[in-house]
Amino acid sequence: MSRQRGVVLLLALVLSMLLGLLAASALRDALLETRMTGSLSDGLLALEEAEAALTAGARELEQAPPESCKACLPPTRPHDLVGPWQRTTTGYFHLQNLGISERAAHMPEGQPATLFRITAVSKQAQARHVLEAVYAVADGTTRRISWRQRLRGD
Repeated sequence: MSRQRGVVLLLALVLSMLLGLLAASALRDALLETRMTGSLSDGLLALEEAEAALTAGARELEQAPPESCKACLPPTRPHDLVGPWQRTTTGYFHLQNLGISERAAHMPEGQPATLFRITAVSKQAQARHVLEAVYAVADGTTRRISWRQRLRGD
């Protein structure tokens, strides 16, 4: 009889250990999913902030367009905010006058349009997003003709 009690005790310990491992694994998976959800949420918030900064840059373009620049390269290392940036409540933007073109996308061919590049960076540093758009201004109307998201390596 005492021999059976030892086997039951050993079996109970093994089952308890298996249940503990199963619970630890489930908790680890739940923690990982929570972190992934938080990271996704931060990324979406940063994308919204960058889009709002881009919109602020477009408003600035309509109010006070900058002078034409000689070598209009995109800002280097925009994720680090190196160079001249204008601050908004949601992020930062950099506005450049690329000059006049008669072959702007989504515009009638032969119609001269002044092209502007707006680079916008989200305020949030953890999941920073950088957006870049080119706007064409012709006959008093402003139209976005291209848009892209710049990744950290760009």
